[in-house]
Amino acid sequence: MERIEDVMEKETKVSESLEPEEDTNQNNANISEVSTNELCSEVKQNGHLSSDDSLSHETEIVENGEVDVAASGAAAATSTPPSIVTCHPITNNGPVTNQSTSPVSFSPNSKPSPRGSSPQNGSNPNSAANHQHVVHVHISQGETFSVRVGEQIQRIQGPATVRMVSNNGPPLPMPMQVPPGHMVQQIVDEHGILTHVILSPQPTSMPVGGPSMTGGPNNTPPHAQYYPNYGPPYPTHHYPSHHHPTHHGASPHVHTGAPTHPHGTPPPPSCNSNPSGPVHPGPSQPNSMEGRANKQRERVKRKFEDRRSQGMYQQQTRPRINGKQKESHAKPMPYEPYHYQGNGMNGDSLPPVDTGQQAELAEERKVIQQVLSSTPDPTVSEIEARSALIQLALPEWDPNVYEIDPADFRFTLLLSDKGKEGKYKLVYSGDATEITLKDLKPATDYHLRVYTSLEDLKGNTTESVKFTTSACEPDPPSPPKLANKNKTSIALKWNSTCENGAKISTYTLEMDKGNGEFVEVYNGLQRQTRINKLQASTKYTFRLAAINSIGKSEFSDPASFYTSGSVPSQPDPPMLSEPFTTSLIISWIKHPNEDTFQLQMEDESTGHGFIAVYNGPNLSYKVKNLMRNTEYKFRLAAFNDEGQSKWSDVVTCRTKPDRPAPPPKPQIKGKIHAYNFRVVWEPPKDNGGAEITKYIVEIDDGRGYETLYEGSEREHVCDRLTPGQMYMVRVACCNVAGRSEFSEPCGATTQAVVPGQCQAPKLQGKPKATSLHLRWACPEYDGGAAVSEYAVQMVTPDNTCREVYKGRDLDCIVAGLSPGRPYLFQVRAFNRVGGGGWSDPFEVVSGAGVPDPPKAPQLVCKSAYSALVSWEPPVNNGATITEYRLEWQQKTDVTDFALLYTGPNQNYEIKGLTPATLYLFRVQAINSAGHGPYSPVGTCVTPPSSPSSVTVIRHTSTATSITLYWKEPNSNGSDITAYNLEVGDKQFTIGAVTEYTIETLSPETAYKIRIQAVNSIGVGPFSAPVRVTTRPLPPNPSKLECIAPAPNSLKLKWGDQRGLDTNHYTLEMEKEDGNFQVIYEGSSHFFKVNKLQETTNYNFRIYASNDVGSGPYSEIYTFTTTKAPPPAVRAPRVSSITQHSCSVEWPACKAVQGDSVVYLLQLQGEQEYQKIYRGEDTGFQVENLSPKTDYHLRVCAIRICEDGTEVVGAFSPAVTFTTQGHELVSKQETDIKQESKLVEPKQLTDQQWAMIILMGFVVFAVLVAFVAQQIIKYRSSQATR
Repeated sequence: MERIEDVMEKETKVSESLEPEEDTNQNNANISEVSTNELCSEVKQNGHLSSDDSLSHETEIVENGEVDVAASGAAAATSTPPSIVTCHPITNNGPVTNQSTSPVSFSPNSKPSPRGSSPQNGSNPNSAANHQHVVHVHISQGETFSVRVGEQIQRIQGPATVRMVSNNGPPLPMPMQVPPGHMVQQIVDEHGILTHVILSPQPTSMPVGGPSMTGGPNNTPPHAQYYPNYGPPYPTHHYPSHHHPTHHGASPHVHTGAPTHPHGTPPPPSCNSNPSGPVHPGPSQPNSMEGRANKQRERVKRKFEDRRSQGMYQQQTRPRINGKQKESHAKPMPYEPYHYQGNGMNGDSLPPVDTGQQAELAEERKVIQQVLSSTPDPTVSEIEARSALIQLALPEWDPNVYEIDPADFRFTLLLSDKGKEGKYKLVYSGDATEITLKDLKPATDYHLRVYTSLEDLKGNTTESVKFTTSACEPDPPSPPKLANKNKTSIALKWNSTCENGAKISTYTLEMDKGNGEFVEVYNGLQRQTRINKLQASTKYTFRLAAINSIGKSEFSDPASFYTSGSVPSQPDPPMLSEPFTTSLIISWIKHPNEDTFQLQMEDESTGHGFIAVYNGPNLSYKVKNLMRNTEYKFRLAAFNDEGQSKWSDVVTCRTKPDRPAPPPKPQIKGKIHAYNFRVVWEPPKDNGGAEITKYIVEIDDGRGYETLYEGSEREHVCDRLTPGQMYMVRVACCNVAGRSEFSEPCGATTQAVVPGQCQAPKLQGKPKATSLHLRWACPEYDGGAAVSEYAVQMVTPDNTCREVYKGRDLDCIVAGLSPGRPYLFQVRAFNRVGGGGWSDPFEVVSGAGVPDPPKAPQLVCKSAYSALVSWEPPVNNGATITEYRLEWQQKTDVTDFALLYTGPNQNYEIKGLTPATLYLFRVQAINSAGHGPYSPVGTCVTPPSSPSSVTVIRHTSTATSITLYWKEPNSNGSDITAYNLEVGDKQFTIGAVTEYTIETLSPETAYKIRIQAVNSIGVGPFSAPVRVTTRPLPPNPSKLECIAPAPNSLKLKWGDQRGLDTNHYTLEMEKEDGNFQVIYEGSSHFFKVNKLQETTNYNFRIYASNDVGSGPYSEIYTFTTTKAPPPAVRAPRVSSITQHSCSVEWPACKAVQGDSVVYLLQLQGEQEYQKIYRGEDTGFQVENLSPKTDYHLRVCAIRICEDGTEVVGAFSPAVTFTTQGHELVSKQETDIKQESKLVEPKQLTDQQWAMIILMGFVVFAVLVAFVAQQIIKYRSSQATR
């Protein structure tokens, strides 16, 4: 990164001329000004300011609003510093101007010590290495300032002022990049130190004096006693060449003139391009404001120096910079009060605050505000109909006392068109002294006021100045409107327009016949006319203008109208533009005198005739949602303002067919051969609306589909195929619209040929008596398919052949041979086609063995419970049979046989069998060689018998019925047809069921029940008796009674409370939809139904239930709520008591549901209460009373219902009073007596009654305890005696 001084040397060429110039505008100070275009900064589009890309001093704006300043080291740049450098205020709110503030002058020949350097070091003050670059950053409340030096970053929280010092390099102005709203001031003091002051914007919510900042003495902001209180810096303005910019934010009728400058010096031009956003008029305010601030700071600085010279302030010692002690110069620095040490940064401390100075500044602000209030009234000239020139004069002040730049004044114009006391609107705010107001209303009285402001000070508003705009020509009228028309004339009318101060004298109406030339057809004061002698069905254009004594207005917008004509002629038939599958585009030709069209379509399949499908001005229409390959008829009619034409000739259009759907999956017809097979298919379900023209058959042998056939037939023979090959066949169909998708493929595999002949099998090992082991080899030819299995055939000695093995293995064990007999064996191979030829026979002789199996045993049933089994002896295979084993099986679900008999006999009698049961028998012969095989199974079924006894009986009972459940007993070979039930002494027969309900029984009665099964053979035994007792009857419903009706509740009662009641009651109430809802369930006999409406019928029903069940519903009872009485009236108030009369008043009672309320007043003297008043009033004068008598008064409210009935409310508490006697008493005594008499008795609340009862119980308990204690003491004393 380049050093700051090197960059500054590149950016600015400092003039070597040290000769000072005299500027009369700057108090005749000798200065030398450096002016260069390189000092101007560039305004980017994002609103930030940046210098050349080579600048190494940058400011980065991050998202959280922090400012990141990166500064590099400094080095020598030039040998001779400039005499004076101008200060450049830089903001991002507008273009930056290269303006001068109050420069600081010093002699170039003098050699003051550089700031922060020691006089004894002998360094040259003009050397670049001894100059300091100072940057002051003022941080407002709530902001954060980040400083990055190398790799370290330090964050400083506001409010604070940070001073950054660089000891090397010339004091050159340095462009900087600042956040939005901030301002940078670059100032070179008399010691050649360049200072950059960054001012953050003042928050709008802060007071005028700016945000509170700490760091100075007494917690005073470091710039508070040197900077005047002013708001955020003014934006920089740019003036176009015409010097009449429009003020941003002002009303549209404001046009400012060029500002007036006392010295004739226009605002300096900006070296920057204008940024995006509004441009404000007037000169650039920050420099003028800064100049005033500098002057005030100079005065304050001089006071501070005077006081310090008097010894009021001690000389401050400079802090160490880079490890060296820096001494302050004897001469005070112009901006030394701004040096602030905070957050670890190098700086100088501030002098203490002078309270007298603050009071002086406040007094100065007050005097300046009075000067602003002395602004002369504005002058209005060049008044026209819509504009006026406003000229403003500056307020008067003493330039010897206050150094105020006239360009600092700002004027605010307020305008009212509602009268002097009307509402004023802001129309301009700026520093221009000549403003042109535009867009005013003609012939209108306006009142104008103005007030002057200087920075944050505002003067009083001037007196209102009245001016009236002149009259002008009328406003352009509205276009004429059509009143009526016919074929040869058009009647027009129009509305009046604004006269603008002069009465309209005439209207002029012009007409264009179509050639582009307007001709006047009417001139008069009427607002309607008729134009005759026109052509039918022709377009005419009209325009209107108004004329008054001032002149003629502009013409209105043209309005066109047509004269009436004839109906259109018969249009040409519609044409088919483009057909689609489900839509048609129909078009037609437009003729003159045709405005809109109606297209109708007829679909003969629906039978609805012609139906309109389009209405409009277009010349084509797409008819959608049609059926494919279907004819539709169309006709057309034209319309205009006169009516409808005749229908055109009917045309017929047809939609296009669609591609057919894919055919179904093809099928194989017949047998699949080794070299061919036949495939067939069905036509598609959807032919697309057109006939199928051909079919396409494709076949795939694993290498992709190939076309095999194209034609109209629906079957084809696939030949020249490979045996044993898998083929996939698919079919597609075509019509005039195209080809369909292919069908789902069908798979087929061609047949393979049988395999060749195998070699003769060979014996593996030695043959056994009943088995031997054979082995063989694969055939030399497999027939084009893999061998799937082998078959072995055996030829027995009696020349019978049978297959003894079939499987995949190349060996097998042949069992079941007869001992000592010759056998022949042959083998052949199988594939998926079939078996090949038999091999040559192989002969082998078996050894001796066990006996052959006997024949199936013979069985003869003697009865349902016994049978005789007999058998014949088998072939013994060379050894004598010694015994037989007879086995049987009597359960079909058991596969094992049980041994029944062993011995030499050839028969056996079996007893204890089960009737109608299947039994299986087999027999085995045994000789010395071992056990022979079992004989075939012999079967025997015993004859059926009567059923068995019913063993399991379950039951449930009610009050009048018993339900029985039982398991069906063994039928013993014959299906059960019925059951005999014995209930007590009665017996009856039922069907073949296992559940039965006995009805019409007596409640709470015990019954003995038996069951007997019956089949076609006979009856079985009775079951064991079962004793069942019926249950009691469920309770009957109780009668409902309403014992306490109320307006919002009903208290119901049911049942008899005498004795023990174990019933459970369910109370239901009918809802609005007619259904009943349960409102109570329980064993109580009372229930209160709340939240009801007054004078409303409610239906109830109830049923009772117990352990037996639920009883029936009661009848529906209807109860009605009563009418609500009016609320109780508070106690009446008695006043004006005399000997014979008194006045009674009571508070009004609130009406119930809109019904009227009357009051009943009763009086009680020596007798009972008697009615003395009834009415709607809330007061009554009681007469005819007896002197010196006690009376009681009470009142109640009576509700008068709509039906005429009366509902009497509760009486109020009684009030007692005493009439006056004949003797004279003082008024005070009378009032005291009346007050004592009129004390109303206060009713106790429920809580008070509860407390009284509780205290009574406590007192009673204490008395009982005391009495008991006394009795115990008495008895104990008696016992001791």
